[in-house]
Amino acid sequence: MNFKFHTDIEKQSVNALPKHAYFVPYTSKTEAFSNPKREHMNRVTLLNGTWKFRYFESLNEFLNQHELLEFDEIPVPSVWNLHGYDQLQYTNVQYPIPYDPPYVPEKNPCGFYQKDFDIKNYDEKLDYHLNFEGVAGAYYVWVNNQFVGYGQIAHGINEFDISSFVAAQNNKIEVLVFKYSDATYFEDQDMFRHSGIFRDVYVVGRSEKRIIDFKIETKLGEYEAATIEVAILKQKQNPEVTYQLLDNEGNVIAGDHAALEGCSITVPEAKLWSAERPYLYELFVITADEVISQKIGIREVTISNNKLLINDQAIKLRGVNYHDSDPETGYSISKERLLEDFKLMKAGNFNAIRTAHYPKSPYFYELANQYGFYVMSEADLETHGVVLLYGEENNEDYNLIADDKRFEKPIIERVVSSIVPLKNFTSIISWSMGNEAGFGCNFERALEQAKQLDTTRPLHYEGALYAEDHHDLSLIDMISRMYPSTDELVQRYLSKEDLDKPIVLCEYAHAMGNSPGGLKEYHELMENYDAFIGGFVWEWCDHAIKTTIQNGASVYRYGGDFGEKVHDGNFCVDGIVNPDRVPHDNYFEFQQIHRPIILKEHSATNYIFENRLDFVDVSEIINVICTVTYRDGEKVVFELELPEFKPHTIIEMNLSEHIMLDKVSDVSFAYVVKKEQLLLQQGAYLGTDQVIYKRRNIAALNDKQQENVSLIKDTSQEVVVKYQNWYYVFDKHCGVLSKVVHEQHILVNDPIQLTVWRAPTDNDSHVKVEWEKMNYDSLRPRVYKTSVKQHHDGSITICFDLALIEDRRPKVMTGKLTWSVLNQGEISVDYNMKKEARAPFLPRFGMTFKLSEQFEALKYYGFGPFCSYIDKREASYLDMFETTVTQNFEHHIMPQETGSHIDTSYIALTDGQYQAEVIAEKPISFNAKHYSDYQLTVANHDDELTAEPYTFLTIDEGQSGIGTNSCGPRLPEKYQLDQSQFELKYKIKFNKL
Repeated sequence: MNFKFHTDIEKQSVNALPKHAYFVPYTSKTEAFSNPKREHMNRVTLLNGTWKFRYFESLNEFLNQHELLEFDEIPVPSVWNLHGYDQLQYTNVQYPIPYDPPYVPEKNPCGFYQKDFDIKNYDEKLDYHLNFEGVAGAYYVWVNNQFVGYGQIAHGINEFDISSFVAAQNNKIEVLVFKYSDATYFEDQDMFRHSGIFRDVYVVGRSEKRIIDFKIETKLGEYEAATIEVAILKQKQNPEVTYQLLDNEGNVIAGDHAALEGCSITVPEAKLWSAERPYLYELFVITADEVISQKIGIREVTISNNKLLINDQAIKLRGVNYHDSDPETGYSISKERLLEDFKLMKAGNFNAIRTAHYPKSPYFYELANQYGFYVMSEADLETHGVVLLYGEENNEDYNLIADDKRFEKPIIERVVSSIVPLKNFTSIISWSMGNEAGFGCNFERALEQAKQLDTTRPLHYEGALYAEDHHDLSLIDMISRMYPSTDELVQRYLSKEDLDKPIVLCEYAHAMGNSPGGLKEYHELMENYDAFIGGFVWEWCDHAIKTTIQNGASVYRYGGDFGEKVHDGNFCVDGIVNPDRVPHDNYFEFQQIHRPIILKEHSATNYIFENRLDFVDVSEIINVICTVTYRDGEKVVFELELPEFKPHTIIEMNLSEHIMLDKVSDVSFAYVVKKEQLLLQQGAYLGTDQVIYKRRNIAALNDKQQENVSLIKDTSQEVVVKYQNWYYVFDKHCGVLSKVVHEQHILVNDPIQLTVWRAPTDNDSHVKVEWEKMNYDSLRPRVYKTSVKQHHDGSITICFDLALIEDRRPKVMTGKLTWSVLNQGEISVDYNMKKEARAPFLPRFGMTFKLSEQFEALKYYGFGPFCSYIDKREASYLDMFETTVTQNFEHHIMPQETGSHIDTSYIALTDGQYQAEVIAEKPISFNAKHYSDYQLTVANHDDELTAEPYTFLTIDEGQSGIGTNSCGPRLPEKYQLDQSQFELKYKIKFNKL
C-alpha cells in the first residue's frame, strides 16, 4: 500500500462517512426505556480491551518487519507512550518536528494494532459502521485484510462503513497509527505529546432505512411555553418517522408526531435548562427498526446589549479550562475520572468549562447536560509553533498558516468536525474555532461554515486578536483575551462606550504552583461590568506523568524528565488540582470567589446578603451556618433561617439576639449544601464570609514574676544574657540571636537568618532574575556598631546597626535591629531597615529561626487554614488554628514558597517539653516548615526534598504578593514589597511546659 495520505493536506480522511450528529440507536422502545450503557446495547460491538500491538520507529521498519515479529499486548483505549513505547515529551509552543508542512520526518514512530472480534447479534441485513472516537496520530484501517479507510483529527469522531468487509465471526481489525502527519502542524496544543487509540472503538449495526443526521433547536415562547424543533437533515430510504417527548419523570409530553422531514413540538409550562437547574427532556426519534434517544434541555443562548443571556437571563461564566490528562493513562480519561472531576468542579462553584483545546468524548457532554455546566466547545486546532520558527517569539508569524489558502481545507474540516457531531448537546453554549492559531482568510471561511451549521450559539475565537485590518471579524460574537491585567481590561475595553461585543477571558489566573493572586480584582470587574461575561481559569489539573523511582515510590515527572531534546519543563504543572485530583490551596480560592451567596454589607448586627445565582432560590439549596466568636475564644454556632431568597436579590437579617457586640471578635457565615443535589453531598462546604469586629484577646506572654535579666558575657564575638535558667546568646558578627539554652537543652543552635528571600514560586520565574542579580538569595548582615544596655526595670537591650549586603553588589538595606530581653523572659524584637531605592522590590522582609524538628505542633491566630498572602487570601479567614508543621506545608510538584499565613498575631510551636510563643501587636506573616528556603529553591521535584531535622520558623513583616506572572501580567505595584522603610516588631518567648 502507498502510505501517502498522512502527508497530503487534501486528504483529511479517506472513505470516512460524512459527519453527523452523534447518537447510537436502540433496536426498540423497550431497549430504549431500559437505557443500557452503550456497550450493552443490542447492536453495539465494543472493541475496547486488549489488542495485539507492535511499535516501530519508522514506516520502513514497519514495512520490513511487521509480518515477522511477534506481537505485544496493549489496552485500548490508551496511549502507547505510557506502556513503555516511544519517548515521553511535553512541549507547549514549540513544534516537536521541523516546520515543513505537510512533510514529517522519515523517522516517524508508528504503532500497529490488531484485534480479532465477532459482531454481536450479527444480522446481514444491517449496515455496520466502525467508529473511532479518538486516535492521537494519523491512522490507516483494515478489516479482514482489506483496506477500509484513513483518518486524522485526533479528538474527532471518524466513522467507516465496514458492511462489505465484516462477517458474524472471526473478524480481524488492523490499525496503523503514525505519530506525525500533516495533522501535527494543526495539533500543537500545550500538553504531553502522546500517541495511540485513546478513546472508544466500536461497531454499530444500522438498519437500511434509517436517520443519518438530525438537528434539534429549542425556542422560548410566551406564557412559559417552549418549542422543540426537530429537523431531519439526512436519511436513507425514506423511513417512516415518529417522535415522542418525555419529561424527566417519564411522562409523555408529546407523541405520535409523524413526519420524515422533522417536527415542531410545543411544550406548555416548559421547565428550562441551566447550569443551576439542568432539567432534561428525552426525545425519541422512532423508525421501524431503530429508536434514537436524545436528552434535550430547553434553553436559548443570546447576546444582547453586550450581555450573555441564557433564557433571557444575564449570566457570568465562572469557568475552567479542561484538558484530558491523567497521570497514568494520559489522554485516555475514564468515566470514573471524568465524574470525579465534575464533582470537584461543582463543589468548587464552577459553572462553565472550556474544552481546551479540542472536543471531548460524547460522554463528557452527556455529563455536562445532566449535571449542569455551560460548555465552550473548542475545535481541535492549534498552530502555536509558528511564532517560534526563528528561535524567538514573533507574533507576526502567527498568521502563517491561518492566512495561507493552502491550509484552508484542514482548518475548515477541523471546525466542522467539532460542531456537526456535537450540535444536539444542550450544555454547549458556544463554539470556539480553536486556540492560538492566528487569524486569516482560512478562519473567515471557517467562521462562515460554523454560522451556516449553527445560528443558535455564539462563536468564539481568541486568535482574532491577530487579525489584520482587512480581515472580517463580524461573525465572531465576543472579544476574547488571555491573561490581561485588570487595568488593561478596564482601559482597553470595559471603559469604552463604543464597545460592541462582550468580552470573555478564555484563559486567566494561570494556576501554576502557589497561585493565583489577585483573583478578587477580576471577579469584581465581572460583577461590575455587564460586558465582562466571565472567564476560564487556566487550568483544571496539573499535567504530569506518574512513574516509579528506584526506591519504589511513585513520583510525578514533567517536561525534560524523559531525556527529550525539545520540551517546556514544568509549564504543564499548572492546575488547581494535582494530577490525581487532590485540590491545591488555589482550588479553594476559586471556590470562595464563586460562592453562591455573598455578604454584601453589614452595620452593627444587621447583615445584608445577596443571592448570586441566576435561576435558583438559594434558600432551597443552601444552609447558612453562623459562628460567633467572642474575644475570650468562646464560639456560638447556629443556623440561619433563610426566608425566600430569589436570584439576584438581597435580604437583610438582624442577629442582635445572638451577638453581644461589646464582647464579639468576629462573625462568620459558612454556606453548605442543604441536601444532596447535582453531584454535591449534603453538608458540602461552598464558601464563607466573615466580619471582624475586634481581634481576640490572646494571653499575654508576660504572665510570670518579674526577675532581673543578667548580662553574663559581652565580648567582641557575642553577648550572653541569662534569665532564670535560660541563656540567650547574641552573635555580634551577624547581629542576631544565635543560641537559646535551658538546662542543657538547646532550643536554638544557629544564628537567626535575616532574609528577604523566598523560594521562588512559579509566578516569580521572571522577577527572580532581578532578585538573583542583587543576590537576594544570599544577603548577609554586616554589623557596624553594637550597643548593650541594662535598664532600670532589669531588662537588657542589644542594638545592632547593620546592613544586608553580598559580594559584587552595594548594600540592599541598612538600619537597626534591636533585641530586648525583658524581665519576664520574653524577647522583644524591633527590626527597622531602609531599602536602597534602586534595589528591586523584595520577596519578603523577615527572619528565620532554626528550631529543633520536634517543634511540630503548631497553633496560630491568623488567616488560615489555607496559605494566605496579600493578594491570595480569599479562602482563608481569621481564627485560632491548630495543626502541625508537616500539615502546614503543601507539596507542589515543583518545590516553592508555600504555607505562609498573613495577618497573624499569635504563634505557638511545641515539642512536648518546650514551647516557643510569638505575639505581634501589629499582625505579621509567618511560615513554619521542615524545609529550608535554600532546599526549596534548588530542588526541581517534590520527591527530591528531604525533611530536615529542624523546624524553620520565618516571621515576616510581609511578603510580596503571589500574582500570576508565570503566564500573566507582572505583579501589580500595590502587591510589591517596595516601600523605602521596613519595620518588623514582635515578642517571642521560650517556655518549659
